[in-house]
Amino acid sequence: MSWNRLQTVKRLRMPRLSLERLQNAIVTACARRDLRRGNATVGHGFYVTGHGARISTEGGISLGNDVHLRATLEPVRLRTVGAGKIIVGNNVFMNTGVRVYAEDLVEIGSDVRIGDASVICDTPFHAVHEGGPNGPRPIRLGRNVWLGRNVIVLPGVTIGDHSVVASGAVVFQDIPAKQVWRGNPAVYVKDVRASDSFERT
Repeated sequence: MSWNRLQTVKRLRMPRLSLERLQNAIVTACARRDLRRGNATVGHGFYVTGHGARISTEGGISLGNDVHLRATLEPVRLRTVGAGKIIVGNNVFMNTGVRVYAEDLVEIGSDVRIGDASVICDTPFHAVHEGGPNGPRPIRLGRNVWLGRNVIVLPGVTIGDHSVVASGAVVFQDIPAKQVWRGNPAVYVKDVRASDSFERT
């Protein structure tokens, strides 16, 4: 095959990418590279948009299928330390500036939506009182949970399926399934009307 014909074939097979799509392809490739360097598994359909992700996999990270990290204003940060693990289900969306940190376990169920600049951290880092506990405690988010913007989820918290946490809330205690909570500290507001199969889009 002649050189000119080879170049023509390559052009025909190469889809044209917009600048934005090209940037997203690059930041996704970089995130995949960071995950491959550590102890991580990644499902199909994983993609990153915007400025990319900062990923540290000293412990372990498991991402399900169709996980989207949207980092338009600042990176999404996922970090595991020591034996810590972050486990993320399928069809999970994390918005710009989200930070997830695990020294023990952070488990995020399928179909979860996490708003801008929210923080999920399973350790307090320091004891409040002399001799008080300062070790990590697992955090678990059930299926189809929605965290609004700037939500903070503290160590040891479990949030049940379909529950919603309003923007700016600080979650100190477990939230049952199908409830709306808000405030600092977060308190119950009302029930969520949803069938078990409900999925937010």
